[in-house]
Amino acid sequence: MSRAPDFPPPDAGALRRGNLTYFPVAPGRVEFAIEVRKAILRHRPAVVAIELPGWLQDSYLDAVARLPQITVLVYPDPVDAERAIYIPVEPADPFTEAVRTAVETGAHIEFIEPSLQERPHLPDRYPDSYALNGIGLDRYVESYRVYPQPRTEETAAHAAGMAWKLQGADPLATVLVVISLNLLDTVLDAMEVPQEEPAKKRRAPKQ
Repeated sequence: MSRAPDFPPPDAGALRRGNLTYFPVAPGRVEFAIEVRKAILRHRPAVVAIELPGWLQDSYLDAVARLPQITVLVYPDPVDAERAIYIPVEPADPFTEAVRTAVETGAHIEFIEPSLQERPHLPDRYPDSYALNGIGLDRYVESYRVYPQPRTEETAAHAAGMAWKLQGADPLATVLVVISLNLLDTVLDAMEVPQEEPAKKRRAPKQ
């Protein structure tokens, strides 16, 4: 009979739910990239689940392999075909660092955002991440969650798609979920009920 793994104690700012440990981050902030790397190296999770679109995974992994060269992924805007969306893959971003360190440690990588035609717009305002050096990750996360982001049908559907992916994870594997602070609580709520597989349809990005 398989034995449930022994899970290490969570880092400051992390949230444990069974075999899943949620590690909330502020995208594009180098202080969070440092904290994510330290967490992965310390606990060596079997799976690192990252808030990035599943259809983007192969291109993103190729871009990470080229670091320290900077890659910009480009794909058509699903709303306006005459515009393009640009995703820089840079070392200062915690999602990029999560992928890079997961590759380094041999962890399985899962991109958990649903492959929807349009990602909902979410407020991206965070307190100065330099504060982590003074108050620490735990207090930063707690302070942010005191004033939760407003929710819409679009953000709820987006969170449900990520919850569906996480609900299908190996229950005997240690999983570190790297997720934006502005989606954390919506995803935690979505995880409380079984979710259905979301729609998926995307074009591969150019590099």
